[in-house]
Amino acid sequence: MHHFRFSQRTLAVVLGLVAVAYTVQAYRIPEFTAVQVPVQPGTLPRGLGLLLIVLSVALFFQKPKRQEKEQDERQGQEQQGQGQGQVQGPERQSAPAAARGGTSGRFRDTRLEPAVLLLAICLYVALFVPLGFVISTTLFVVGTAWFLGFTRHWVSALVGGGVALALYLAMSEGLDVALPTGPLPF
Repeated sequence: MHHFRFSQRTLAVVLGLVAVAYTVQAYRIPEFTAVQVPVQPGTLPRGLGLLLIVLSVALFFQKPKRQEKEQDERQGQEQQGQGQGQVQGPERQSAPAAARGGTSGRFRDTRLEPAVLLLAICLYVALFVPLGFVISTTLFVVGTAWFLGFTRHWVSALVGGGVALALYLAMSEGLDVALPTGPLPF
C-alpha cells in the first residue's frame, strides 16, 4: 500500500496559510477598554499565530532530510576516496526512531499513533482538575515523550515538571490566572 506524503514545502505553505488566517482572526479579538489589564484577551492568540508563521517560514526553507542524507553520503564517499584512513565515528545512538527507519511511536501501524495521542490529550483534560495543572501536565509530557520513543525518562520528568511549574507560576503569579492546584499546596 502506497502512502500519500506531502512534501516539506507543501506542508509549510499549508501551515503558513492556516497561520495567517488564524493570526488575522486573532487580531480581530476586541480588547478590554473598561478595565486596564496587563494582558489583553488577544495577546496569546496573536503571539501563537505569529510564532506559527515564523515556524512555517523556517520549515519552508529548511533543507529536507533526504538532501542532508545524500550530502552526508557524498561527503563520506569523498573522504574514503581521498584515502585518509580516518575512522568514522559511531552512528548516533540517540537518533529518533523515525530517522533509524522505524516508526516514531509504539505501533507498527502509524495510523494508530494519532488516535493514541488524541486519547492522551483527552486523559490530560480529564485529569486536569483532580490532579491539578502541574501534575497533569508533567504526566502528559512524560507519557507522550515515552510514547514517541524518548528513552531518557528522568530528563522527560525534569523538563515536564520544570516547564509545568514555570508555566503555573507565570500564569498564577504573573498574570493572576487561577489554575487548578490538585493535591499540591500552592
